[in-house]
Amino acid sequence: MVAIFAALIWYVGIDQLVQALVKVRVEYLVLAFACYFGINLLFTVRLRRVLKKDGVKTSFGKTLLAQYAGMLTSDVTPGRSGYVLTPIYLRDQNVPTSKSLSSILSIQTIEFLVKVVGGVGAVIFLLQFVTFARWDQAFPSFMGINSGLFLAIIGITLMMVGASVLAAFTWSQRAISIFNRIANWRFLKRFTGGLMGKLEEYKESSQKNRKAIPEIFGLTLACWILKGFEWYFLALSLNIVFPGLNPFFMWLAFFLIHPLVTALGFVPITPAGMGIQEFGIVGILALLFAFPVADATFASLGAFAILARGVLIFEDLAGVPQIVKSTSGLAFSRKKNKQTLDATTPQSSP
Repeated sequence: MVAIFAALIWYVGIDQLVQALVKVRVEYLVLAFACYFGINLLFTVRLRRVLKKDGVKTSFGKTLLAQYAGMLTSDVTPGRSGYVLTPIYLRDQNVPTSKSLSSILSIQTIEFLVKVVGGVGAVIFLLQFVTFARWDQAFPSFMGINSGLFLAIIGITLMMVGASVLAAFTWSQRAISIFNRIANWRFLKRFTGGLMGKLEEYKESSQKNRKAIPEIFGLTLACWILKGFEWYFLALSLNIVFPGLNPFFMWLAFFLIHPLVTALGFVPITPAGMGIQEFGIVGILALLFAFPVADATFASLGAFAILARGVLIFEDLAGVPQIVKSTSGLAFSRKKNKQTLDATTPQSSP
């Protein structure tokens, strides 16, 4: 990750990168923070609504902290996989793990499908506003195939595969039955322990979550719109303006491009795709400028990519207290269980 970020800073130029960050317009940066706060509020509403469909009532404030904790964990884990630990952060509200996990996976399934739609929309938008000559200048071609378009198609395909797998495991009885048979295989059964009991609970919860699909989709779309505004305000804070695009099409560019480039955050090479996603942001957004792109523009795009990551991590730090509380409670629970086990275990006579 450090090497990738070092390459990015060298690519855009450290002196001009610092100059771009120093000249940030604070008022637009505050608006970007406000948009991300709004997104987390909607994420919290979404999670509570899905849990309610499964008969679980939660506190908005505590669920918001659990949401931030889950997002912060995803910020520092490969493939953003840490978000699946959110059920741990909901345990202080006595939310059954099977129900919280099925809710999280149901939400992530719709999230992936929305990203697929957004990624396709981004490619169509870029092909409409960017000439093929500029694509060839930005991305080399191999065997007549432009590498930028090829990588975009690969990214969309991987998101579609991920969404399909999640959807199958979340809502398909056949997929759960196949997993059930595999886990009951005699060579694996000794390692699965009480997993099967939890799987039955998970199956029941996932079926109930189907009723929440329209709400999940609506709230996810609202979050996507806010994300477009967040990136739009970040661009304005750095005086980034795409030539030939009015404010609406500039917002539309961020609205569509965001799902495409943030898919790189799920590449399990660095924590949350750090460095890889930033290179993708600089490369894709550079297409909207005339070639050759000025060094100052590259520096501004690099600053944009770093700020886009920084806004998330800085605001997600609100989840630190919940992480500390949940993990310390988990450790205490394990210690208590061990002491109880030791106390109830018969001692052998000398």
